[in-house]
Amino acid sequence: MRLALCCLPAILLIFGFGLGTDHLREASVMASGALPLAFGASKTWEGSSAKLLLVTLLGLGLFAFLGALAHSLVLFVSGAMLFAAGYAVISGINGTAGWVVQQSAIAWMISGYFPGDITHAASRAGLVMLGGAVQLTLICLLLRNGDFRLQSLSRLSWRSALRRLRQTSRPRIHLRWSVVFAVVAMGAALVTVQHFSVKNGYWTGMTLLLCLRNHFRETLLRVPARTLGTLSGCLAAGILTHLLPQPGVLAAAFLLSAYVAFTLSYRLANGSYFVFTFFVTLMVVLMISLTGLVQGNVAEDRLLATAIGSGFALAAIMLTRLAAAVQAKLTGTADFETLY
Repeated sequence: MRLALCCLPAILLIFGFGLGTDHLREASVMASGALPLAFGASKTWEGSSAKLLLVTLLGLGLFAFLGALAHSLVLFVSGAMLFAAGYAVISGINGTAGWVVQQSAIAWMISGYFPGDITHAASRAGLVMLGGAVQLTLICLLLRNGDFRLQSLSRLSWRSALRRLRQTSRPRIHLRWSVVFAVVAMGAALVTVQHFSVKNGYWTGMTLLLCLRNHFRETLLRVPARTLGTLSGCLAAGILTHLLPQPGVLAAAFLLSAYVAFTLSYRLANGSYFVFTFFVTLMVVLMISLTGLVQGNVAEDRLLATAIGSGFALAAIMLTRLAAAVQAKLTGTADFETLY
């Protein structure tokens, strides 16, 4: 709870700046760099959360820049499919590294929906990295005695860390059925939302990555939890904005939902993914509505995109299970989970 509390000042500073300078849209782009670091604040790499979040920040900035240059649908979808393959492989090796790939993929997909020239791409990436840098710096300063010490960043040895990761991961890299169907599902999902002109369709790709897990049962549980959590969050946001439309009330509700979402994200292994998704959805819809967009459209778009992404995630995991079972039967493998 203390860690989640330390993540709020950056959000307050970013939106306070946006409100004071009448640049709320730019502030929302900065928040897209700050929020992932808040959700990953409990994770560590090489014994330090600061190091992990720095790597995440660099990935967010790089792929926010590249995604904004993906003018072609083929290029955008191909990049998302490569990310899906990388996430499926790496998350099976190291969950923390998989999370970093996941966040970079989300940055690619969000920026890909707002393409532009190289100046636009650089501006968007700069805002994302600025927001993330504010978040990382404030957490480090507020938690000086923990893993977030700024001094730990100066001792980061990239070469040795990558060498150790390569040595421990190489024997575990396998192109399994989960990789194949993750790629196919990502491509099919993004083409579907594009064909039916679903607004903010990048939520579909995000949902797909967030629902796909290494274990069959965990994915099955995540799909309905995320869909129902999104539906409940959209309804709650709609009711709140209808009954209490004052900006101050909505801002307070946004901060409260963000705090609860941060806290729950650190204990998802023991918590409810439905409850977590509810507060994340409430947070996102309120955040976007505060920038001046129509709240009803935001909620509707998010719900539709989430339903499509969840459906493709469910199809991918069912096909993965079926293909692995068939292969196990043909090869005589007793435990087909090893082929998963």
